Amino acid sequence: MPESVEKLIAQAYALRRAGDAVAAEAAYSSAARLARSTGDAPGLAHALRHVSDLARERDAPAGALAAAREAADLYRSDAAAKPLDLANSLRLQALALEALGRRAESLPLWEEAAILYGQAGVAVAVAECERR
Repeated sequence: MPESVEKLIAQAYALRRAGDAVAAEAAYSSAARLARSTGDAPGLAHALRHVSDLARERDAPAGALAAAREAADLYRSDAAAKPLDLANSLRLQALALEALGRRAESLPLWEEAAILYGQAGVAVAVAECERR
């Protein structure tokens, strides 16, 4: 029986919590491939957001940016997507752009993320966006 996107994401989450970032990123990437092949846009967006975060942590900002951008595009096109998920993907894009030395491009993303985090009541994230 083929694995589901949800099972791969759960496996990736467990691997990350256990400190195995390499295996976690591989599992999230597998979840993204499966989600893409099955047309599971919400699953794809979720997996890509985590791929972006892990790529950022291993200092691969170009890959982090590509995954975060695609995730944000998917969240924007899904009326049922949570604004907090979009905010998280915008934050990851902004961090990747900063790591690539493209700070000016990151500013509108920080501003939009701050608004979305504010709507979600995540004060610590709003403060991070405002500091940036």
